[in-house]
Amino acid sequence: MRILLKLLVGLLALVAILGMALAIRVYTWGRPLPVVYKQVSRTPADAESGRSVAYLRSASKGGGNRYVAVDSDNDGTVDVVLREGALESFPRPHPDDPDARWLVLCLDGVPYGELAALWEEGYFREFFRPVPLISPFPTASGVALSEAFHTDPVRGYEDGYFDIEDNRLVRGELATTTGEKIPYLELLDYDMPGYLKGPAYILPHRSYRADLGRFKNRFRQSEQKVYLAHIATSDSLYHILPRDEMRRLLAEVDSLLRELYFEAGGQLRITVFSDHGNSLARGKPVPLRSHLADAGWRLGERCGEPRTVVVPAYGLMGFFAVYCAGEQKVELAAHLAQLTGVDLVVYATADGVVIENSEGSARLSWNSDASALRYQVESSDPLQLTDILGRLAAEKKMDADGWVSDADLLAATRNHDYPDPAFRLWQWATNHVHNRADLVVSLEPGWHQGSRTFERIVTMLSTHGSLDSSQSLGFAMSTDGPLEGTLRSGSLLPDDLERRKTGPED
Repeated sequence: MRILLKLLVGLLALVAILGMALAIRVYTWGRPLPVVYKQVSRTPADAESGRSVAYLRSASKGGGNRYVAVDSDNDGTVDVVLREGALESFPRPHPDDPDARWLVLCLDGVPYGELAALWEEGYFREFFRPVPLISPFPTASGVALSEAFHTDPVRGYEDGYFDIEDNRLVRGELATTTGEKIPYLELLDYDMPGYLKGPAYILPHRSYRADLGRFKNRFRQSEQKVYLAHIATSDSLYHILPRDEMRRLLAEVDSLLRELYFEAGGQLRITVFSDHGNSLARGKPVPLRSHLADAGWRLGERCGEPRTVVVPAYGLMGFFAVYCAGEQKVELAAHLAQLTGVDLVVYATADGVVIENSEGSARLSWNSDASALRYQVESSDPLQLTDILGRLAAEKKMDADGWVSDADLLAATRNHDYPDPAFRLWQWATNHVHNRADLVVSLEPGWHQGSRTFERIVTMLSTHGSLDSSQSLGFAMSTDGPLEGTLRSGSLLPDDLERRKTGPED
């Protein structure tokens, strides 16, 4: 009897201990990361000595050492870090430093303007000034990250997609949870567990901070020379939190990256970017179902039936993909262009892309390698390129048949309402996803389409997917040196990332 009593008491004690441990784990999960290097002073810019910022290292993290980050040439970026009271300092590592690790971090969904504003306020000054990074179209993570990391295309524009060969809708919950058959995820060293992506909309702050904490711990534990990471929760939070609150949360990334940078002592290069922007406009759903019904169309799950279209609904996006019988897409495009909230409708032809809006259409075509493109107004100018093309013609950058080089078009449209539209529509039509849509509909900011179930759960304060600049422009910045101009997503990182991660060192 005594033995049984002792076993019972021991079991109860074990349960109590485990319960306390679980309670502590739940309580501490997702708490803010401590600020290890706290700013204590800042000197103004001086023509001769530059400027500096002093930080005090937390005593709980190794003693109250004082670090001074010096910008000696007044370009706004830290050149050298000094540790006061010790004969040690370190300069910014060079891009070709064989001993330095390289961290590549994607902060999902952070608009260029938001990060640029933080930089101007004095954050992220270990980096050179951020530049805009143009996302592919549609501006969705699967498409953009495949392009940025130079991996094979994803199966659809979102995890839930339409399988053309099998003529069926594929639910995306399993892909989101497991990451199965998503090529860019296989290349990453860190991405949040898929089963936690849903709770990010219910416990946004804790999910975001837990995401940062996991990344930090995994990076420290890794000896990978090239480390690729993705913070997915930043995009989730942009969907449901006000932009001012998001700026405060992004400042926590500034603190985290400074900690990693200082601790590396000159042996860490960092590149940070976002895969796309966000509308920063509260959204409402387009009346798609009723609009289709007005013209005798209906939503279904299989193509081939009379006047039936398939529109995958996964999340709430600033675009939607449409699958239909091929001969129906011209009529369908004209009808969808009249839908409330629609900005543009695009579909591919044998020799290019047709772009349609509520007023009419235009046509885009390209040569064999897309080094030259031509935009022809038919009954409307949906991409608003007439004035730009007129200037290019006056500058003799357009030939007699209306062809303009891709490089000249990029330079002329990088700051356009639709950044770099010709190249991005060529990308969409030729090499984006395994199951390319018959039509893609780009919505105006403030409108979305997607899962009605998801819409009941969240209030969307921002979304992405469309061709417009707010959703198209992410950012890029690096400790290596200034990035030039506005970049395309595929031009930021080298295309041999996989070899650099797994191959022998040079």
